[in-house]
Amino acid sequence: MDLDLKTAIQFAHIARTHSFSRSAVELGVSQPWLSTRIRQLEERLGCSLFERTTRRIRLTPEGEQLLPAAEALAAGAAEFEAVAQGLRDHPRARLRIGTPPYGFMFPQRAELVERFASHTQAIVELDVGWTHRLIDRLQRHELDAAFVIEPFDPNGLEVLPIATLQFVIMMRRDDRLAVKRSLRPADLAGRRIGAFTRDLNPGVFDMFYPPLVRAGATVIELPEVRRALLTTDDRQDTLVLGAFQAAPVTAGPDGSGLVKLPLRDARTLKFLLIRRSRANSRTCQRFWDMARSSP
Repeated sequence: MDLDLKTAIQFAHIARTHSFSRSAVELGVSQPWLSTRIRQLEERLGCSLFERTTRRIRLTPEGEQLLPAAEALAAGAAEFEAVAQGLRDHPRARLRIGTPPYGFMFPQRAELVERFASHTQAIVELDVGWTHRLIDRLQRHELDAAFVIEPFDPNGLEVLPIATLQFVIMMRRDDRLAVKRSLRPADLAGRRIGAFTRDLNPGVFDMFYPPLVRAGATVIELPEVRRALLTTDDRQDTLVLGAFQAAPVTAGPDGSGLVKLPLRDARTLKFLLIRRSRANSRTCQRFWDMARSSP
């Protein structure tokens, strides 16, 4: 049977996203064209691969049976492309690095990226995203490496510790708690705590905020928590912000009109550099070697 390998890879992509429209955008093709390609594949196989409804799609039993082979083809194609890119590397090669929105707080990250760019003349691109999204893009070969925080599944990844992350509570200077040097969860009883949206990183959210709720605080998920704290007109002394800072944290003003205080007995997290366990370009290898030799 004469099958187009590209179509098999497109089938695997649709199975992963559960969406023809999203896959079409990510693959850079039109949705009608992509739907036609899959229908042609189904006609050649003599069976349906997807059950289609107005709200979602899902694999048929035949689709489930075909998927592992299609995923293997997709992974092989991505690896081939990565190796080929490595062979084409030159002094102005590109390095695509993912970083979380708060990555600017870590001088180690900025120093490493700047030193690598100046020593190699490589073009370094920083893409901002949250840990699980960055890992997904890394595994799809859309990124060469990424700075992330734990916890996550390290399967198929190499991990290199860069710095330590500490949980802090931030508040305005006129807050009654601002005179303290550190806080206990009980100090936040009755307070509202602004937090990042849980869906962005459920593992980290559930690690730090439930104990504060048990102590009597109320956690509010906000899209721009820092802005909310700086611009609020609330003078009832209730809103503070949960945040992360590079350890060790020194209590006091942070330079933006806010005061940061460490939370006692809160666990620390590792700020990490990750890459795929295999199929890395020579440019990525040079960056990894430089990170590994950094003090």
